[in-house]
Amino acid sequence: MVSIAAGRTTPPALPRDLVGRPALRRALDEGAGKALTVVCAPPGFGKSLLLADWLRRSPEVPAAWVSLDEEDDDPRLLWSAVLAALRGCGGVPASNRVHRLVVSRTTVERDFLDDLLAALAALPHPLRLVLDDVHALRAAPVLEQLRMLVLGHPTGLHLVVASRLDPPLPLSRLRLDDELCELRAEQLRFTAEETTALFDRGGVRLDPEHRDVLHRRTGGWVAGLRLAQRALRDHPDPGRFVAEFSGDVRSVSDYLVGEALAGISDVQRDVLLRVSVADPVPAALAVELCGREDAADVLDALCHDPGLVTASGPDRSDYRIQALLRSHLLADLRRAGDGVVAAGHRRAASWWDRQGDPAPALRHARQAGDPALVVDLLGRWAATLVARGEGAALRVAMDGLGDGPRAACWRSALAACLDLERGNRAGVADGVRAARASAPAPDPGLAALLTAVERLAGIGCGPPGAAAEPHDEALRALVRAGRGVTRLAGGVPADARADLQAALADAQRLRFPLLEVQSRCLLAVVGWVEGDVRAAEESAAAATAAARDGGWDGSGWAACAHAVTALAALERGCPDAALEAADAGLGVGVDLDPVVRFALHAARGGARFDRGEKAAGMLELQQALADVAEQVLPPALAAESALIEHRIALRLGYATAAAGAASWLATRPGTRAEGLLIRAWGESAAGAFRAARSTVGPLLRRSTRPAWPATVVEAWLVVAGAALEDGDRVGARRALRVALDEARALDVVRPFVLASPGLRALLVDGLVVDDDRGRFTARVLAAMQRPAPAPVALTARERDVLARLPSLLNLDEIADDLTISVNTVKSHIRSIYDKLGAGTRRTAVLAAHERGLLRVDPVERPMSAERSAG
Repeated sequence: MVSIAAGRTTPPALPRDLVGRPALRRALDEGAGKALTVVCAPPGFGKSLLLADWLRRSPEVPAAWVSLDEEDDDPRLLWSAVLAALRGCGGVPASNRVHRLVVSRTTVERDFLDDLLAALAALPHPLRLVLDDVHALRAAPVLEQLRMLVLGHPTGLHLVVASRLDPPLPLSRLRLDDELCELRAEQLRFTAEETTALFDRGGVRLDPEHRDVLHRRTGGWVAGLRLAQRALRDHPDPGRFVAEFSGDVRSVSDYLVGEALAGISDVQRDVLLRVSVADPVPAALAVELCGREDAADVLDALCHDPGLVTASGPDRSDYRIQALLRSHLLADLRRAGDGVVAAGHRRAASWWDRQGDPAPALRHARQAGDPALVVDLLGRWAATLVARGEGAALRVAMDGLGDGPRAACWRSALAACLDLERGNRAGVADGVRAARASAPAPDPGLAALLTAVERLAGIGCGPPGAAAEPHDEALRALVRAGRGVTRLAGGVPADARADLQAALADAQRLRFPLLEVQSRCLLAVVGWVEGDVRAAEESAAAATAAARDGGWDGSGWAACAHAVTALAALERGCPDAALEAADAGLGVGVDLDPVVRFALHAARGGARFDRGEKAAGMLELQQALADVAEQVLPPALAAESALIEHRIALRLGYATAAAGAASWLATRPGTRAEGLLIRAWGESAAGAFRAARSTVGPLLRRSTRPAWPATVVEAWLVVAGAALEDGDRVGARRALRVALDEARALDVVRPFVLASPGLRALLVDGLVVDDDRGRFTARVLAAMQRPAPAPVALTARERDVLARLPSLLNLDEIADDLTISVNTVKSHIRSIYDKLGAGTRRTAVLAAHERGLLRVDPVERPMSAERSAG
C-alpha cells in the first residue's frame, strides 16, 4: 500500500489577507452537474487559493483534494492519492466500495477504474474532487485513465482540475456538449477593485494613482500584486517603489526565474528575450526579431507549456508575454547593451511600417530613440493618422521628435492636427502658423497637409485653386474635404457637396473614421445652408452616430452635428427635438467654438419660445447675439438667428428688441434679402400691408438671393397676409399655396406655425386635396398644436407689486408707493418669481408680459440691473 502524505490531500492554507472572489465561486458552483471544470492559467494566478477558498466556504458539500506533482505521473501513485483523498473527505460512507478498493502493485487495469466509477456513482450525496496541478501529469497511461474518469462522469461527482496549461482531455467535445465549465487567466486576473482590496487587507496604504499603476503593470497577475504588497509594507517611499516596480525587482525576478522560467530551453528563453521589445508580437514579427523561421512555433509551444505566453487574434497568431515577465526579460536584454534593445525596436518599426500600420511603427521608433526615423514615418503616414483620428499615435510621435527646426515644425503641425480632431479652430490656426514659421525647408507633403487641416477647420479659406491632387490617398481625401469647406465658405455649396461626398467615399473605402465624421458633419452644414432641412438632419444624425462609435462624441465635430440637428428640427416644427439636440451639443466636454455655441443657443432659444417658454427663449436669443457681437458668422446662420429673434420680438410686442435684431443683421454681409423681409414684417405690424408686399418683391422675383433659403417662404407669407388684409382671399390662397410648395421642398414648417391666425385658418383649405401639398399641410397644422402656458394666479397685492416691477422704482420706493413694508414687498416678489418660474426681475416682467399679466413693453421701459429684486 502506497503511503500518501496528509499535506497532499489537504487544500492549502488561506492567507489572512485573502481577497474573496464571489463571482468566481459562483462560476465554480455552476460547474456542478457538468462532466468537468477546468481552472487553467499560468503560474501565480491564484488557482489553488481560489479552489481552497471555494471549498471552505461551502462545508456542506464534501470535498476531496489532491495536490499533484511529477511523481504522480504514475498510475499507481495517482490513484492511490485519489483514494486517500476520497476516504478522508467525510463524504464517502464506510459502506461505500471506495474504502475497499486497492491499487495494484504493478499496473492499474480498466477493472479498477470501472469499480471506482461505480463506487462514486453510488455516493448518497454530491461530492467535489479537486485535482490540483494536473499539468504535472504527462504519461500516456495516466492521461488515458484521467480521460476515462471524465467521460465516465459519475452522477453526483463534481470533478475539478487546475492546471498551468490545457490538460490533454477532450475539452472541445465537452464544450460542444455543454459539459465543460472553464475559468481562464482572463477571469482569474484581479480587477482594479480586487487589487485595492488586497492592499487594504495587507495594511498597505497607496493613493489611487499608484494602485492603478501597479494594477496595469502586473495586468492583474495575482502573484505580482502579492509580491508588491509584501515589499510595500515596510518601504519608506511607496511612490518610488511603484515607479521602479518591474520584472527586474529582486523578489519578482526570483519568482519569475524560479517558477515561471524554470524548465524552458535556451532556445525558448532566447526567443522570449528577443521578442520582449514588442507587445503584442505577431508571428511574422517574431520571425523578424529573432531571425529564425521557427520563432512562432517556439512561442506557440510556450503558450501551452508552461503557459508563459498567451495567443490571441482571429488565427491566434498574436502573442503576448505577461507584463512583469516581459519587463524582466527586457531588463535582461538591456544588460546586453542599450544598442540591442534599440536595434530590436528599429526592426519592429520597420516591420510595422511595411505592414501599413503606422501607430505601432511610430511607437517602436520612439522607443528606439530615433527622431530621424520618427520624422521619416510621419512623412509617409501623418495624413493617414489624421484621417483615422489616431490622436494617441500623433502624441507618441510628438514625444519622439527630439530637437531642432524640423522637429519643431512637425511638433507644431501635429498639435494642429490634434486640435482639428477636437474641433478647436483657434488651436489649429496657432499650430499651422507655428509650423509654417519654423519649417526649415520646403516640404510639399507637409505643406499640403497643413493647408488641408487649415481648410477643414474653416480658417484660411481662400480660393481653392486648381492644384493637382496628391498621390497619397489619405492626403488626397483630406485635401478634398478641405477644398469642400473652402467652396462652402465661397458660396458654392453645390461644388462643396461634391468635394465632401468624394471625401466621404474615400473615408468609407479606406476606413478613415474621423474623416467620415468630419465629412458627414460638413455635408450636414451644406444641406442646412442650401435649405435642404431633411438632408441636413440625416447627415447630422449620421455624423453624430459615427462620432459616438469612434469615441469623438465629446468633440467639437459632434457639437457641430448637434447644432445642425437642432436648427433643422426647429425649422421642421419639432421644438422638443431641437431642444434635446441643443442641450446635447452644449453638453459636450470641450470648449465650444463660438460659432457652434451661438448656433446651439440660437436653436435652443427658438425651441424654448415655440414650446411656450417665451420669455426664456427671448432672453437666450438676445444673450447669444450679444456673445457674438464681433464674431464672423456664416451668412445663413446670421440670417436665420436674426429672423428668429425678430419674429419673437414682434410676437411679444417688443419693438426695441425687434429693431435691435434688424440693426444687428444689417451689419452682417450677404443678408440683404433677410433685411428686406424684416422690414416687411415691420411694415405689416404697422398695418402697411401693401408696402410690405412691395418690399418683398425682389425676393419673389429672385433678384435678391437670400442667405437662408426659407426666407422665400416667409416672403410669400407676407404676400398672403397682405392679400388677406385687402380682402383678396383668392390671392391669399394663391400666395399661401406657393409658400407651401416652397416650404415642402425645403421641409420647413416653422414659418406657418408663427403665421397670423387668418393665414393659419386658410391652411385648412389645403386638407381638401389628398396630394403632397395636402399631406404637408397636415404636418403644418399638427405642428401648430402647442400647449398654452399654464395659467398663473396672483393675489391682488402681488398684481400691484408686479405692475411696478417694469419701472425704475427700487424696493423701498415700491414699498412707499404701496404703503407696505420692504420685507412684505420682498415676500411678494419671491412669490411672483416662483409662480412665473423666473429668477430675476427682468425675466419676471417678460414672463408676465407674455401671459397677458402686463400691458407694457419691458424692453422700451428699461430698468437698472442694480435695482432688481435680487
